[in-house]
Amino acid sequence: MSSPLLGLVLVAYFISAALYLANLHTKHKHFALYGGAAAIIGFVFHTIRLVSMVVSSKSPFATAHESLILVAWAIVLLYLIILAKYRLPAVGALEMPLAVICILLAGSVARRNFESDALLSGWLKIHIFAIILSMAVFALSFCCSIIYLVQNKLLKSKKLRGMFRRLPPLELIDNLAHDFVALGFPLLTLGVITAVIGVNSGLLRGDISPVKIGAALVTWATYGLYLLSYGALKWRGKRVHYILIIGAAAVAATTALHGFG
Repeated sequence: MSSPLLGLVLVAYFISAALYLANLHTKHKHFALYGGAAAIIGFVFHTIRLVSMVVSSKSPFATAHESLILVAWAIVLLYLIILAKYRLPAVGALEMPLAVICILLAGSVARRNFESDALLSGWLKIHIFAIILSMAVFALSFCCSIIYLVQNKLLKSKKLRGMFRRLPPLELIDNLAHDFVALGFPLLTLGVITAVIGVNSGLLRGDISPVKIGAALVTWATYGLYLLSYGALKWRGKRVHYILIIGAAAVAATTALHGFG
């Protein structure tokens, strides 16, 4: 870990993830309450770490390593907002493990700094913020899709006890997944546009290759296909959620291209 504070964040998020997973398989509601409390505690520590970096004039997105940690922060922030609004602890059973994975993977990604001229550019700051927020939102849509598919399978098999009672209604989770993509897609579009501008201006020529831009465009096209299918074609059910899972895989592949090596 890059700091003891980040270690505390990881422990809190891990406990939260374990409690939320336990909540899916037990009748006791206190697992969800404790899971939420652990998520909040971890988020507070995470925010303190972020603020301390800014105060000490360290950029939280100067490296792929720190950017991935910032993705974890954004994922938890969005989840806590959803938890406060919709009371959906079942989503935390997937969101909190994703935050843990992001922090663990951060230890393996390249730690080299972006070029100093690029860091001074407003285009790069807009690019990184847009991409990080879109990744966090797409993480939520991915979790919704997994929950939808599991809930749908339980309904068809008529297993209406246990985990089924902990999962949100299909219509609610379907609408949430769409709303998340509708929010994340413009952010991803902005991220791709600013990346192209950065490459053409020479600021990001050493950091963003045509292969990376191509991977980002594939991701963009996948989520665009989802919105087209959901909106214009009126697709519903499992097939649109399979598109979101493919989109999440594309996000992971694009992230790997940008962060590793």
